[in-house]
Formats: sequence, C-alpha cells, structure tokens
Amino acid sequence: MNEPLSPNPTTPRSPRQRRTLLIGSTVLGVLMLLVGVKAYVFAAAGGWHHGWRGSMTSEEVADRIEHGVKYVLSEVDATADQKTKVTAILQAAANDVHALGDQHLAARSQIHEIMSAPTIDRARLENVRANELQLADQASRRLVTAFADAAEVLTPEQRTKLIEEMQEHHGWHGGGH
Repeated sequence: MNEPLSPNPTTPRSPRQRRTLLIGSTVLGVLMLLVGVKAYVFAAAGGWHHGWRGSMTSEEVADRIEHGVKYVLSEVDATADQKTKVTAILQAAANDVHALGDQHLAARSQIHEIMSAPTIDRARLENVRANELQLADQASRRLVTAFADAAEVLTPEQRTKLIEEMQEHHGWHGGGH
C-alpha cells in the first residue's frame, strides 16, 4: 500500500531506476523544504496584506534565510562552508525575486486602473495577466535554479538525510508514499 507506483508493478526496479527515483525524490524534497521555508518567511512577513514582497526589508529576508539555513542544515551535519554557500545562493535568489516586486506592484496598479475605468479594456487586462504570468515564471525559474544550486552543495547522503528528517519531523511523504 505504501509502495511507489510503477508502470508494471510486477517488474522490480533496476538499481539505476531506484537511484534515479532517489535522486529525483531528494531534489524534490529539498525544493519542497526550501519552498516551505520561503512560504514561512512570506507568511511571517505579512503575506498578501503587505503586497507581494511582504513588509520585510531585503536585509531582514537575508537574515531570515541565514538563520533558516543554519537551522535546517544543522539537522544534516552540514559544514560551515556548506551553510555559507547555501545561504549565499538563497540570499542572491531572494534578492533577485524581491527586485521583481516593483513590476508586480505596477501590474496591480494597472489592474486597478482597468477595473475602475468606465469601460473594461479587455485587451489591456489580458496583457497585464500575461505579463504577470511571465513575471511569476521568471521568479519560479530563479528559485528553482537556486534550489538546485543549493542542493548540489550538499552530498547525496546529506540530501537523503534531509528527506528522512522531513518525513520524520515535518510530515512530508515523498517518493510516492
């Protein structure tokens, strides 16, 4: 019942397939953890009530990331050098994503203009929507790149231990369970 689904359940997975699944699950787990940390920072900053970037300054976000990385990576016995590298990677990504906030706020203003006009300019509204999707895609791509870069700083054993810690303490069940 807790076994991962496979295309043909009677055919055992090869060591290569299991290794690929483990690596994929590990990367996904690190991504989920880091997204969870990002969500926590966002919620702690006031979330949607204060706009896309929340109420935290860039320095406050950088400080939160530093403390979060130290805490999370201490669970997997990461070295000081690994913590420093992961912190730098995530802080750079946070700064890049934070910088996109002005574009998002401009789009919100445009939506308010469009919606409060005597007639709705559907073409302009569609343009704003498409631009917002591109902006979200840009932010998402930047974060995924940072998560992959951060994951590569850790050893495969540390990533596996991180997944195990997440499963045990955070209720996350990856790998098809």
